[in-house]
Amino acid sequence: MERKLAAIMAGDIVGYSLLMAENEASTYADLRKVFDDLVEPTIVRHGGRTFKTTGDGFLVMFPSVNEAVDAGLAIQRGFDKGPFKLRIGINLGDVIEDNGDMYGDGVNVAARLEAMTEPGQIFVSGAVVMAADRNRANIFARVGRRRAKNIPELLDVYRVRRTDSPLSAWGRLPRVLRGTRWSYGVAAVALILIGTQIQPLPLAAMVSLIPAALSVDQTRADPRPSVAVMPFAAMSDGGDQPYFADGLTEDVTTALARNSELQVIARDSTYAVRGQDSDVRELGAKLGVSYLVEGSARREGDRLRVSAQLIDVRTGTHLWSRSFDRQVADVFAVQSELTTEIVAQLAPYIRKSEAAAAAQRPTDNPKAYDLVLQARDRYRHGADDAKSLQEARTLYQRALEMDPAYAAARAGLALTYIAEVAQRPDGQTGGHELDTGLSEARQAVRLDPNLALGYQVVSFGLAVQAEYAGALQAAKRAVELNPNDPDSMMALAKAQVRFGQYADAVDNAERARRLHPMAPEYYSYVHGQALYAADRRDEAAAVISECLLRAPRDANCLLIQTALQSGSGKIEAAQLTMANLIAAHPSFSLERERAYRRFGDRPLMDRFLDELARAKAPETA
Repeated sequence: MERKLAAIMAGDIVGYSLLMAENEASTYADLRKVFDDLVEPTIVRHGGRTFKTTGDGFLVMFPSVNEAVDAGLAIQRGFDKGPFKLRIGINLGDVIEDNGDMYGDGVNVAARLEAMTEPGQIFVSGAVVMAADRNRANIFARVGRRRAKNIPELLDVYRVRRTDSPLSAWGRLPRVLRGTRWSYGVAAVALILIGTQIQPLPLAAMVSLIPAALSVDQTRADPRPSVAVMPFAAMSDGGDQPYFADGLTEDVTTALARNSELQVIARDSTYAVRGQDSDVRELGAKLGVSYLVEGSARREGDRLRVSAQLIDVRTGTHLWSRSFDRQVADVFAVQSELTTEIVAQLAPYIRKSEAAAAAQRPTDNPKAYDLVLQARDRYRHGADDAKSLQEARTLYQRALEMDPAYAAARAGLALTYIAEVAQRPDGQTGGHELDTGLSEARQAVRLDPNLALGYQVVSFGLAVQAEYAGALQAAKRAVELNPNDPDSMMALAKAQVRFGQYADAVDNAERARRLHPMAPEYYSYVHGQALYAADRRDEAAAVISECLLRAPRDANCLLIQTALQSGSGKIEAAQLTMANLIAAHPSFSLERERAYRRFGDRPLMDRFLDELARAKAPETA
C-alpha cells in the first residue's frame, strides 16, 4: 500500500438506469462509444489513470488539479453534443493506492461532490481551488459550505464556471430563484416588467436590474477570507521600543500568511494606512479585506502583555478578543496562540497540523530574536541605504553569535551581502560577498526547509549570479511555502521575467500588488517591467507613469519609461527621461545594465539595450 496526495475525479451519467430501461441495447452502445471516443482519450491526454468504473460512472486519478479541471471541462464539452448528461466532482486529498485501486477520504469527497453537482457541471473542493494555478482563480465560483454523507466536516464547495455551456446563459437565474429567495426573485422581475410597461427585456438587462441583495455570484476572483493585521500599538512607558511591536505585527502576519486558505495583506500596506481612518469599514475598503486584526504590545522589563482583537469590517463587529500576560521569553507562545485563534475564527476548516506548522519556534534565544527585529527595522529589501544595510548586517551577526542555528537571521544576513553586490554602480557581480550571501542563504534553508524567506534570498542571489533556472526554482518554492507573501511573489515575477515566462510574471506581479495595495515603487516597477516584457506596452506605460507620479526620481521606473518611449518612436521624450535618470542616478550606464541582465539571456535584453542606446544612454558611468 502507498499513501499519496492526488487529484481525484468522480464522474457519473445522469438518469442512466431510466435510459437503459427504455432501450438497453442502444443506450449501452452509445455509452461505450462516448467512453471509448471521448472520456478515456481525454483522461489519457491529461495524464490521468482510470482506476475504477461502475457501468455509468468512473473514478480517475490525475497528477495535478490543473490537469483534472482541464480534463473535466473537455469531457463536459463533449457530453454537451451527445445524448447523456454527466456530473463531475474533483477533489485533492490523501489517498491509499493498493493493487491499482484507490481508497480514502480523497476519493470519498470527490464522489460526494459529484453527487451534489448539477447535470453538465463540475463541482470541486476548496483544496482544488487553493492548489490550482492562480491565473485560474476566476473560473471558480463559490457554492458554499455543504454537508456530505459520512464526511464529518462541512465541505467547502466551488463550481467550475462553464462559459461554453449551452446552459451558461441561464446558469445564474436558478440560483436566484431557488429556495427562500424564489418569491423575492419573482417579485423583483415582476417589478422590472411593470416599470417597463410589460415590454420584454433581454435576459442580460433583466439580470442587471435585479437588486444587489439578490445578486447571485458576488464571488471575488480569489474567494478566500481576506485579513489584514494592523500594526500593533507599542504601549511601553518609555516608548523607545516600537520595533518590538512592529516585529510582533510582522511575525503574526507571516504566520497567518502561511495558511493557504487565507489572503493576508502585506505588513507594509497596513503600516501605510496606520492612523488614517478610525472607521474600520473605511480601513477595510482601503485595504480590500473583510477582517482586521488590531492589537497592542506592552513590554516592561521581562514582562510582556499582548492584546489582540478580530473585527469583521463589514459590520464593525468584534468577533474575538484576547489578552496574554507572559514572560518575554514566551513571546513565541503568544504568537502561536494568537495565530491559531485568529485562524480558527476565519477558517475553521484549517487542520490543526497546519496551524501548528505556522507557529514554529524560530529560536530559543529571545535576545537573538530581539536583534533580528531591530535588523528588520533598519533594512528591507529594495532600499539603497548603504549605512542601514551595514547596521542590519551587524545586528544579524550578533543574533547568530547567540544562536548559530537561527535560520531567519542567516537569511537576513545573506540578504545584506547579496543586496550590496546588486547595488554596485559598476555592475560587477564577482567577489566574496555574493558567495558569502548565497552560502548563508543556503544554510538558512538547510536549517529550516520551510522558511520562505530563505528561498526568496537564494533566488535573489542566483539571479545576480545569472543562474536563472535555479533562481526561478527557488522563487517558486518560496511562494509554495508562503502563498501570501507579496515579496516572494515579486521575487517569482522577477525570476520569470529573466527566464522568459512573461505572462506568468505579469500574473504574479498583479497578485503581489493586490496582496500589498500600499506597496513601495519597487512593486510598480516589477509589474511594469513584466508588462513591458510581455509586449503589453500601453498597460506598462500606465503602471510606470503611476510609479513616477509618486517617485519621480525612481531609477527603475525611469529606465522602463525610457525603453517604452524609445520603442514607440518617441525619441525626444526618451532622451529627456534618460537625462532625468542620469541626473538622479549618475552611476547609471549601459555597461552596468549589460552586467545586471535585467531580462536575463533572452532576446528581449538586446532589444532593451538598443532602446536605451537610442535614448543616448551613456556607455560608462
